Amino acid sequence: MSRGYHIQHNAKPSIIREFIEYSPNAKKSELKEVFLNIKPSIIDDNYTIMNKLINREDKNEIENLLKMDEVIFNNYLHYKLYSSSLPIGWSYRSVIHILFEEYKDKKINYNDIEQKVKDKAFNEGLGSISFSSNSVRGAINFIKSLYPSPIDENNIFNLRDYCQPHLLLWGVDYLYKKQWGEEYGSLMLLDSEKIEELCKFCLIDEDVLDNHLKELGFMYDFVEISIKAFGKYIRLKRAWSFNDIL
Repeated sequence: MSRGYHIQHNAKPSIIREFIEYSPNAKKSELKEVFLNIKPSIIDDNYTIMNKLINREDKNEIENLLKMDEVIFNNYLHYKLYSSSLPIGWSYRSVIHILFEEYKDKKINYNDIEQKVKDKAFNEGLGSISFSSNSVRGAINFIKSLYPSPIDENNIFNLRDYCQPHLLLWGVDYLYKKQWGEEYGSLMLLDSEKIEELCKFCLIDEDVLDNHLKELGFMYDFVEISIKAFGKYIRLKRAWSFNDIL
């Protein structure tokens, strides 16, 4: 059985933020001594995900994480999880893709999504992966943390009509890295496949994408947007930096 695909179901951005604000380099044993109001198993889960998403030895990343408000912080963890090359990144993307394709205006069924992810893994040659309904719950915790949330109090999923410009920027960055690695500057055609991926990343309806792209080009001078009758094009002239976001 392929391990590493499980997304810890107790992991939540709010708890990870508490840990980082306390001490970015704290050991798990220290966190258990300090956060007596949090169950040890919950600390274990959040510590595991935190170490997979955040390089705690990168002082620049940590300093900027501490400057982020709740919305940006939660968006950043979503970006890191969605774009991760680790098995949990594959799992997270898979859950989002299933929600996007099959769950609009429907109540989330954890067992159904679990089986669909396992089927997807089998079809992609990953074999039998370590993934459960609790893994789906772990993914949902991060999806729910986005603002506005695409999941309501009744656990109904729906696409959003708004996302923050920096989140769309990170989505475009994901597409660039997926196609060209760390190279920037090339003009990218947003074909139907890329448009769908961008909407999945941002969890927005395709109908609102053009307006969001125009806002993105207005806000960031290193982003070039061209929306014509014959297609949509985007160019990132350079990599984004935390100074652009904060």
